[in-house]
Amino acid sequence: MPLVLDLLRHGDSLPAADGGDEFRRLSPRGERDLERLALHLARLGWRPDRAYTSPLARARDSARIVLYPAAPELVPTVMDALRPDGEPAEVVDALVETGSIDGHVLLVGHQPLLGALAGSLTGGETPGFAPGDLVRVEFATDVAAGAGRSRWMVRRQDYL
Repeated sequence: MPLVLDLLRHGDSLPAADGGDEFRRLSPRGERDLERLALHLARLGWRPDRAYTSPLARARDSARIVLYPAAPELVPTVMDALRPDGEPAEVVDALVETGSIDGHVLLVGHQPLLGALAGSLTGGETPGFAPGDLVRVEFATDVAAGAGRSRWMVRRQDYL
């Protein structure tokens, strides 16, 4: 089965908190927006098989909120390669290492990584990712740089 890879940038978040960037939480607006996105996706029949999230709090919270209506039993796995300063090749390597190169996979992370990852995987321009934006990249064969095609994008204004 080919890979469908959904890239989701975390929702709007609060300013830095005690402990630094890693502990920043979603803002109330970010939580509301993601709840709306989750309902929008569930109505479309969206249901990933696996989910991975950055270790940062706002990404973990975003994954939990978005997955709840469509796949409440799916617990996202933390993937260190999804940190904001990660490299696209590290994410691809992590997907291969975990055997997540087929089916429907959700990755929840940050900019600038997600834009660079989408651009690398499609061989195209790096898309902008506002908080709560989701981009789908599909692969007919191997997961590699330039092998994917961007098929779908959901922006905040699409689900509000």
